[in-house]
Parts: sequence; C-alpha cells; structure tokens
Amino acid sequence: MRAVGGVHAQVQASAELQLAGRIDGITQQDVRDALWRDRTLVKAWTLRGTLHLHPAEEVSLWLAARRAVEGESPDGLKSWLDPKGVVHPAVSPDELTEIQAAVWDSFDGRTLLRDELATEVVRRVGKKHEGRLRSGFAFFTDQLVQGPPQGNKITLARPDQWIDGWQTLAEGAAVREVLRRYLWAYGPARPVDFRAWFGDVPFDVLDVEEVDVEGHRAFVLAGDTEFPDLQRTVRLLPEYDVYVMGFREREHLVPERVREQVAGHGRGRYEGPAGVRFLLVDGVTAGLWERKKSARRIELKVAPVRKAKRADIEREVERYGAFLGLEPVLMVE
Repeated sequence: MRAVGGVHAQVQASAELQLAGRIDGITQQDVRDALWRDRTLVKAWTLRGTLHLHPAEEVSLWLAARRAVEGESPDGLKSWLDPKGVVHPAVSPDELTEIQAAVWDSFDGRTLLRDELATEVVRRVGKKHEGRLRSGFAFFTDQLVQGPPQGNKITLARPDQWIDGWQTLAEGAAVREVLRRYLWAYGPARPVDFRAWFGDVPFDVLDVEEVDVEGHRAFVLAGDTEFPDLQRTVRLLPEYDVYVMGFREREHLVPERVREQVAGHGRGRYEGPAGVRFLLVDGVTAGLWERKKSARRIELKVAPVRKAKRADIEREVERYGAFLGLEPVLMVE
C-alpha cells in the first residue's frame, strides 16, 4: 500500500478488492479488522480530496501534503448552491477558522456521526451555517479520518486521537515525499500527470532526470532509469484501481476496442476508465468484467476483446473468492 500511494476507497468494496489483488492470502475480515479493530489501516480524505486507505503511521504525511497543495482559504468560502437547490451563505475567513476550531474541539476521544458532529459545532458557533454543516459535504471534515461505520452511516474521528503515536509533519517535506513516491511508483511521468493525481507541485523540488518516452518528455527520480522486464500477467482490476488512477496517459493504457466498451458502459459513459472494472493482460486493458455477489457465491462475468488464457482468469477469480469466503464462478463472454 505504501508503494502505490494509498488505495482509493470511495467505494469500500473496490478498496478491499484492490488489496486482495496485491496481498496474497488476506481476507476481507483481515482488512476490516485492520481498519476498525487494530487501526493499522486508516481511511481519510487525502489524494484529490477523496477517500483513500493508508497505513496508520502515514496518514499524517498525506494530510500534511494535501494541506500544502490546497493552501489556506484567505477569502473563506463563497456562497454555495447545493444539489438540492438550496443556497448556503458565504463563510467569512473568521467564521471558517471558528468552525474548524469547533470541529476539533467537538471530539473527546470518541467517534461521531456526521450529524452528531454538526450538532456539536452548531452548539459552539451558532446556527448561521447549520444548513451547510448538515449538507453531507466534507468542507469541514477534510482533516478528519473515518471510524467504524454505524449501519450505513460513517463516523468521524480526530486523527491525533484515533492513531497511536500521531505526529504532525511539516507540509513542505510531506509534499516532496509524496512526489518522490509518485515518481517511483508511476514514473516516467510529467508535471501534468502529478497535478491530476495529487496537486500542482514543480518537479524541481526533487532531483529528477528527464527521459524520452516514445517521443515526449517525462521524468523519473535521478538514477531510477532501470526498468524491470515486462512479464506476462492477467489481472482483474476493480473500479478506481490505483493502477488506472495513477496512469494518467490512458490512451496508452486503454486501446480503442476497450474504449468502445467503456463508452457503452453505464459508469464508463460518465466517469471514463476510472469507473469501470478492467481485464488487464500484460499491463494493458483487454476487456471489462462485472461481479455479482450472493450469500454463498461471487459470480464474475468477463468480456475480453483480446485473447487471454481462461486458466489465468480463473486464478484471479479464485483469489477474489478466497478473499470474500465465497464460491467463485467465472463466466467468459
């Protein structure tokens, strides 16, 4: 997980399958125990302000780096029309500072439902921005982490109370470390790629080396110019897999025939390659797949557009079945 810069976790099932595909022998219960019992994994709003899983000892790094690229809000928050058509008034800089302090003061070592937190904040600062606080959007929770869910509702916690040994890190050093990890995992890459993945940071904050990638400029960490030989692989990637999210030159990753599949897919029409599940052959997308879970079975339907050995696909299906503790069933269109 450290090597890939965290695991995208807006969809918990996707995050779990990303881990299943990368760590041999783990189970779904192992992941949930690490999150909610042992607290060795933590879910927080980090890359692009979206939920990711990180090792607990690294959450401070990612939150500090996010603060570095987002900066302060010297003008507060503008008035906002929410998806229900309600206009929420602007939040002044002083009001925003007061709300952020009230959020922090509302915790006493326990986790809170979002609505419980909003109630505590309103009790401290008044009702002027109550509608915005209860809107469900994370404008005032971005430096918090998630605790164990209560039914279908999330709970929130202060990271310094939830994570043992919490240390606040310097923002400049944190963002340099995040860039270093990105180039090591996903390079060669361009500044525009990192901007889309995390934020606008000049590459000259690190010692980097320019390389030519099929006629265009890209960068790697200085000295990191030895690349492993390509290996023949077949993988089933869940939606929002970090391999796709980190690979920003997606025209190379998704050939034309697969792009046609994505365009015809319900989520693909709106979210593009990020929102679909890919069959990956030798590092390049080669089709789509879907899953259907019942009490005892997990059915995976795979639609390849290029040849892949059924035995290789079956190994991936069996991996997911073992992770979920369900009987795996493969159907190939």
